[in-house]
Amino acid sequence: MRRYDTETGSSRVREAGDLSVGEPVFAPEPGRDSEEHGHRLTFATDRTDGASWFLVIPAEDPAAGPVARARIPLRVPLGLHGCWLPAEREPGGRPRPVTFLW
Repeated sequence: MRRYDTETGSSRVREAGDLSVGEPVFAPEPGRDSEEHGHRLTFATDRTDGASWFLVIPAEDPAAGPVARARIPLRVPLGLHGCWLPAEREPGGRPRPVTFLW
């Protein structure tokens, strides 16, 4: 995985080993607007066995690797693009449950 800084032209790299990593999306920390405060969410496929994973990567230090990963019970195809919507709120401010379809 590689992250480019368009202002400085620099980049940071994290080797993903046997994982083919999809396009990440940014999930900001609630109440923060900086792209360094939150997480990158992505799907990955293990090239050794075809297993699919959902990865949670810290935005401030992607080289540290995922802080969480969940095995997806079905194969998510490589090249999948993420499309994420802001959470709707219930009365009282709690986020409503979300159903993901792919």
